[in-house]
Amino acid sequence: MFHKQTAFDPQEKDGVWYQVIKPGLVRVGISAMATDDIGTISFLDFSTDETAITTGDDLVELEGEKAVETLKSPVTGQIINRNSTLISQPELVNQHQPKENWLVEVQVS
Repeated sequence: MFHKQTAFDPQEKDGVWYQVIKPGLVRVGISAMATDDIGTISFLDFSTDETAITTGDDLVELEGEKAVETLKSPVTGQIINRNSTLISQPELVNQHQPKENWLVEVQVS
């Protein structure tokens, strides 16, 4: 059985994109604008190990050739999944399309 994939058409806010991928679940990622502004990313780390997150909370710290930035969460809820590949290989952010540069999946409240 085939599953219909959601078209990638996210909203953007302050360097992150976010999109509902199924009811109650939002995926949050790094926008193309943020990667352009920061340059080649050499370090990426989540600002907290907590799973509860509120709109405006620090989400991820990025270090690049042009800048160091802390991106904020655009949603409130529980983080249920983190993209650990980007933590171990932050250089992939500059090689991927924005859709693959997702950071977390959040069960929104």
